Parts: sequence; structure tokens; C-alpha cells
Amino acid sequence: MTRDAAAAHYALIDSLTCRGPETLTDFELLILMFGGVVPVADAADRALEYTQELGPPATMEALDQGELTFFRGIGEVKAAALVAGVELGRRSLRGVRRGERLASSADVYNTFWPSMLNERVEVFCCAMVDAKLRLINTTMISKGTLTASIVHPRESFRPALRHAASGVIFAHNHPSGDPVPSDEDRRITGRLEEVGRILGIPMLDHVIVGSEGAYYSFADAGDLEPQAAGYRGMVLR
Repeated sequence: MTRDAAAAHYALIDSLTCRGPETLTDFELLILMFGGVVPVADAADRALEYTQELGPPATMEALDQGELTFFRGIGEVKAAALVAGVELGRRSLRGVRRGERLASSADVYNTFWPSMLNERVEVFCCAMVDAKLRLINTTMISKGTLTASIVHPRESFRPALRHAASGVIFAHNHPSGDPVPSDEDRRITGRLEEVGRILGIPMLDHVIVGSEGAYYSFADAGDLEPQAAGYRGMVLR
């Protein structure tokens, strides 16, 4: 049985090598991942245990190191290796990187959705851009249900001031998957837009990230004061 399991594992490796990883099922890829941290003969059993205990392989986006250590043969070091691999894969999906132009709501969505995909609470982030809309940095402002008390303008604009940004774009997720803004989302957005105007750091957009490619852009919807020369492909003054 052990010899057969090992042979099956190496057959998967051959398939990946010859036909490419895209030809393998999620479960087969999960087997190969576990094969890197446990004996190959046990990899399929660990993969099966994972799906029975934690759900389908797609849930590895929210992989928890502590949970992995409960599986036989996986200690802290091996669990850390699995989590690191998943995190690197997630980061590779990010749309715009530092120094690249962040010029549309689609760019904003593609930059933030990998990190927000499996968040169970609302995460409020900002992206800072220079005068040519090149991304300076992104940072998380707060985590939890968005209210005016949690999303404080001073804290929200502090990173933009620190990085001498020419403009700022905010983004947060709706764990429900529905990106339609709530009344509170609209109140917070209006408040942030006003503060940005006072500080001279225009808020170019606020994007709500939903599920399966859905998002809401306050700028695209016409809910923000149009910037005379900014965002969606143009250059800030």
C-alpha cells in the first residue's frame, strides 16, 4: 500500500512536469504540497484529512499554521513552510506593485482582492500614489466592522502624510461578498473626501471589494468630486 501510494505521488509529479500544474485538480495539487513536508507515501492521506477537517483545497488561502500542526507528521517548521508557500502564491496575484501606475478602479481591485479574499471581518486599507499615479505603498488602516469611530480620518491619512503622497485611494472588503455600499460606508467616504481636500491630498477613490470579481468604486459611480486631472488614466497636477 505504501509503495503504491508513493508510486501514485511520483505519477502526479510526472504529470505536473510534463503537462503543467494547470492540468492537475485542486486535490492533486494539495497532495503535492503535503508531499513536500511529509513522506510522499503519506501525502494523499494528509491531503484527505485536510479536506475532511478544514474544507476544500481552495480554503488554503486562509491557512492557519496552528491548525496544520494537529495533522500527523506536521510540526511548526513544516506548517510554516506550507503557510509561506500559500502566502507567496497569494502575493504573486496582486495586480499593481510599487512603482507601477494605479490608474483605475480595476487596478485597485486587483491590488487588494488577494489579501481580502477570505477575510471574515472588514479590513480597511489605503494605497498611496505619487503625482504620476505610481503606487508608493499600501497599508492596512483598521480591521473590524467599519464605523466612523474605527475609520478615523487622522489615522487614515497618516500614512499618506508620512510618505508625502500626492493622492490616496481607500479600499475595504465586504465579507458578505456584496460590494454595494452601506449608509455608513457613504458617510465615512464623504468624511474622508472632505479631510483629503483640507490636507491637499485628494482621495481619488474608495473601492469596496466583493466576491467573484465584483466591486464598487465611488469614483466610477460619480459619488466623489471629480479630480480635474487625476485617476483613471490621467496624471495628477
